[in-house]
Amino acid sequence: MIAILLSGLELHKPANFLLLNYGKVLIVHVASCWFALGFMTLRITDALIRRDISLIPKIHDLKGLPKLLGYYFFLHSAPPPSRKYNSGQLLIFSSWFFLFLFASLLGLASYWQGKHLIWVWHMVGGFQILRWIKFAITIYFLATIPIHIYLSLTEDISRLQAMITGYERKGPPKNR
Repeated sequence: MIAILLSGLELHKPANFLLLNYGKVLIVHVASCWFALGFMTLRITDALIRRDISLIPKIHDLKGLPKLLGYYFFLHSAPPPSRKYNSGQLLIFSSWFFLFLFASLLGLASYWQGKHLIWVWHMVGGFQILRWIKFAITIYFLATIPIHIYLSLTEDISRLQAMITGYERKGPPKNR
Protein backbone atom coordinates (compact mmCIF):
# COMPACT_ATOMS: atom_id res chain seq x y z
CA MET A 1 0.00 0.00 0.00
CA ILE A 2 2.82 2.39 0.79
CA ALA A 3 4.35 1.82 -2.65
CA ILE A 4 0.95 2.46 -4.26
CA LEU A 5 0.40 5.65 -2.29
CA LEU A 6 3.85 7.15 -2.76
CA SER A 7 4.13 6.24 -6.45
CA GLY A 8 0.59 7.52 -7.01
CA LEU A 9 1.45 10.85 -5.44
CA GLU A 10 4.56 11.06 -7.60
CA LEU A 11 2.49 10.32 -10.71
CA HIS A 12 -0.15 12.88 -9.69
CA LYS A 13 2.29 15.72 -9.08
CA PRO A 14 5.94 14.80 -9.77
CA ALA A 15 8.54 16.20 -7.40
CA ASN A 16 11.16 17.70 -9.73
CA PHE A 17 13.93 17.46 -7.14
CA LEU A 18 13.63 13.65 -7.03
CA LEU A 19 14.44 13.24 -10.74
CA LEU A 20 12.54 9.95 -10.95
CA ASN A 21 11.83 8.30 -14.26
CA TYR A 22 8.08 8.57 -14.92
CA GLY A 23 7.96 5.21 -16.69
CA LYS A 24 9.61 3.37 -13.81
CA VAL A 25 7.38 5.04 -11.25
CA LEU A 26 4.35 3.98 -13.32
CA ILE A 27 5.64 0.38 -13.41
CA VAL A 28 6.10 0.39 -9.61
CA HIS A 29 2.61 1.84 -9.18
CA VAL A 30 0.85 -0.61 -11.50
CA ALA A 31 2.74 -3.64 -10.16
CA SER A 32 2.01 -2.63 -6.56
CA CYS A 33 -1.67 -2.21 -7.38
CA TRP A 34 -1.90 -5.68 -8.92
CA PHE A 35 -0.07 -7.20 -5.95
CA ALA A 36 -2.43 -5.43 -3.53
CA LEU A 37 -5.48 -6.60 -5.48
CA GLY A 38 -4.04 -10.12 -5.40
CA PHE A 39 -3.44 -10.01 -1.66
CA MET A 40 -6.94 -8.66 -1.09
CA THR A 41 -8.36 -11.48 -3.23
CA LEU A 42 -6.41 -14.02 -1.18
CA ARG A 43 -7.70 -12.49 2.07
CA ILE A 44 -11.29 -12.59 0.85
CA THR A 45 -10.87 -16.18 -0.37
CA ASP A 46 -9.35 -17.16 2.98
CA ALA A 47 -12.26 -15.56 4.83
CA LEU A 48 -14.79 -17.34 2.60
CA ILE A 49 -13.10 -20.72 3.01
CA ARG A 50 -12.86 -20.36 6.80
CA ARG A 51 -16.31 -18.72 6.97
CA ASP A 52 -14.75 -15.85 8.88
CA ILE A 53 -17.20 -13.00 9.24
CA SER A 54 -15.15 -11.09 11.79
CA LEU A 55 -14.43 -8.27 9.31
CA ILE A 56 -18.08 -7.63 8.49
CA PRO A 57 -19.38 -4.78 10.66
CA LYS A 58 -22.70 -5.18 12.41
CA ILE A 59 -25.01 -2.55 13.87
CA HIS A 60 -24.01 -3.62 17.38
CA ASP A 61 -20.36 -2.90 16.56
CA LEU A 62 -21.11 0.60 15.34
CA LYS A 63 -23.09 1.40 18.47
CA GLY A 64 -19.91 0.87 20.49
CA LEU A 65 -17.95 3.44 18.47
CA PRO A 66 -18.65 6.44 20.79
CA LYS A 67 -17.40 4.49 23.82
CA LEU A 68 -14.33 3.38 21.89
CA LEU A 69 -13.59 6.97 20.87
CA GLY A 70 -14.00 7.95 24.52
CA TYR A 71 -11.38 5.35 25.41
CA TYR A 72 -9.00 6.57 22.68
CA PHE A 73 -9.41 10.18 23.88
CA PHE A 74 -8.70 9.10 27.49
CA LEU A 75 -12.25 9.70 28.70
CA HIS A 76 -12.73 6.02 29.68
CA SER A 77 -10.22 3.76 31.41
CA ALA A 78 -11.03 0.62 29.42
CA PRO A 79 -12.20 -0.06 25.89
CA PRO A 80 -15.74 -1.33 25.40
CA PRO A 81 -16.17 -5.07 24.83
CA SER A 82 -15.83 -6.09 21.19
CA ARG A 83 -15.49 -9.05 18.89
CA LYS A 84 -12.16 -9.94 17.28
CA TYR A 85 -11.95 -6.39 15.88
CA ASN A 86 -13.31 -3.32 17.64
CA SER A 87 -15.78 -0.95 16.00
CA GLY A 88 -13.07 1.49 14.93
CA GLN A 89 -11.06 -1.23 13.23
CA LEU A 90 -14.16 -2.55 11.47
CA LEU A 91 -15.03 0.93 10.25
CA ILE A 92 -11.51 1.56 8.94
CA PHE A 93 -11.14 -1.89 7.36
CA SER A 94 -14.52 -1.61 5.63
CA SER A 95 -13.70 1.84 4.32
CA TRP A 96 -10.30 0.63 3.09
CA PHE A 97 -11.91 -2.28 1.28
CA PHE A 98 -14.51 -0.20 -0.56
CA LEU A 99 -12.21 2.76 -1.22
CA PHE A 100 -9.45 0.49 -2.54
CA LEU A 101 -11.86 -1.19 -4.96
CA PHE A 102 -13.26 2.19 -6.04
CA ALA A 103 -9.76 3.67 -6.46
CA SER A 104 -8.74 0.61 -8.47
CA LEU A 105 -11.69 1.14 -10.82
CA LEU A 106 -10.79 4.82 -11.15
CA GLY A 107 -7.15 3.87 -11.68
CA LEU A 108 -8.01 1.49 -14.50
CA ALA A 109 -10.21 4.12 -16.10
CA SER A 110 -7.43 6.70 -15.97
CA TYR A 111 -4.77 4.20 -17.07
CA TRP A 112 -6.73 3.37 -20.23
CA GLN A 113 -7.29 7.10 -20.85
CA GLY A 114 -10.82 6.82 -22.14
CA LYS A 115 -10.34 3.76 -24.38
CA HIS A 116 -12.16 1.56 -21.88
CA LEU A 117 -14.39 2.33 -18.90
CA ILE A 118 -15.36 5.73 -20.31
CA TRP A 119 -18.60 5.42 -18.35
CA VAL A 120 -16.51 5.81 -15.18
CA TRP A 121 -15.23 9.16 -16.42
CA HIS A 122 -18.79 10.28 -17.09
CA MET A 123 -20.00 8.93 -13.73
CA VAL A 124 -17.53 11.06 -11.74
CA GLY A 125 -17.67 14.13 -13.99
CA GLY A 126 -14.53 13.97 -16.07
CA PHE A 127 -10.86 13.12 -15.90
CA GLN A 128 -9.77 15.95 -13.61
CA ILE A 129 -12.44 15.13 -11.03
CA LEU A 130 -11.44 11.47 -11.29
CA ARG A 131 -7.85 12.48 -10.44
CA TRP A 132 -9.00 14.57 -7.48
CA ILE A 133 -11.11 11.71 -6.12
CA LYS A 134 -8.12 9.37 -6.34
CA PHE A 135 -6.00 12.03 -4.61
CA ALA A 136 -8.55 12.40 -1.79
CA ILE A 137 -8.64 8.61 -1.33
CA THR A 138 -4.83 8.61 -1.17
CA ILE A 139 -4.84 11.27 1.54
CA TYR A 140 -7.43 9.23 3.48
CA PHE A 141 -5.18 6.17 3.31
CA LEU A 142 -2.13 8.21 4.28
CA ALA A 143 -4.02 9.58 7.29
CA THR A 144 -5.51 6.30 8.51
CA ILE A 145 -2.48 4.02 8.15
CA PRO A 146 -0.36 5.80 10.82
CA ILE A 147 -3.39 6.06 13.11
CA HIS A 148 -3.99 2.35 12.68
CA ILE A 149 -0.35 1.53 13.48
CA TYR A 150 -0.27 3.88 16.49
CA LEU A 151 -3.45 2.47 18.00
CA SER A 152 -2.28 -1.11 17.54
CA LEU A 153 1.04 -0.30 19.22
CA THR A 154 -0.66 1.35 22.19
CA GLU A 155 -2.86 -1.68 22.80
CA ASP A 156 -0.50 -4.62 22.33
CA ILE A 157 2.83 -4.83 20.49
CA SER A 158 1.98 -8.32 19.15
CA ARG A 159 -0.72 -6.70 17.04
CA LEU A 160 1.94 -5.11 14.87
CA GLN A 161 2.96 -8.62 13.83
CA ALA A 162 -0.69 -9.42 13.18
CA MET A 163 -0.96 -6.38 10.88
CA ILE A 164 1.89 -7.71 8.75
CA THR A 165 1.31 -11.48 8.87
CA GLY A 166 -2.41 -11.63 9.59
CA TYR A 167 -1.86 -13.72 12.70
CA GLU A 168 -1.21 -12.65 16.26
CA ARG A 169 1.38 -14.54 18.31
CA LYS A 170 -0.05 -15.57 21.63
CA GLY A 171 1.77 -16.98 24.60
CA PRO A 172 1.28 -20.54 25.82
CA PRO A 173 -2.03 -21.17 27.57
CA LYS A 174 -1.89 -20.71 31.33
CA ASN A 175 -2.76 -23.75 33.42
CA ARG A 176 -5.41 -23.13 36.03
